[in-house]
Amino acid sequence: MTRDPRSTRPESGAGPAFHATSAGHPAGPRELVIRDGADREIGKIEFRICRACGAGHVDSVTVAPSWQGQGLAREALHRILPDDLALAWTTSRQTGEGRAFFAAVTEETGIGFPAGQPGCVHLRGGGRAGTPPSDRP
Repeated sequence: MTRDPRSTRPESGAGPAFHATSAGHPAGPRELVIRDGADREIGKIEFRICRACGAGHVDSVTVAPSWQGQGLAREALHRILPDDLALAWTTSRQTGEGRAFFAAVTEETGIGFPAGQPGCVHLRGGGRAGTPPSDRP
């Protein structure tokens, strides 16, 4: 059987890998990218964390259609949840699929992920944690 050249599915047992990027400043944007066995991007979670305020915000969760339904977004979300502190999380607006996904993750983890503005001024305005919003350039 020949693989469709447009497919992002691996030909054999190579599982997805997760690669994190760090923020440029404490409350800055981060992402966790999911790559297939051929190092192609197949998904991503974009998020921000402010440890000073104890807040986290998920900006977006995407997984390529051919990879959906395999738990990759769930695993990626688990990987961004810090072990060392409890954060109050929010998410951007959610689609119907997003609401179902976050409801399932909330049931599994006990952590709520309501849609709405981040609960921290540093995450809302892109400011640096520990810097009052009026001091930002």
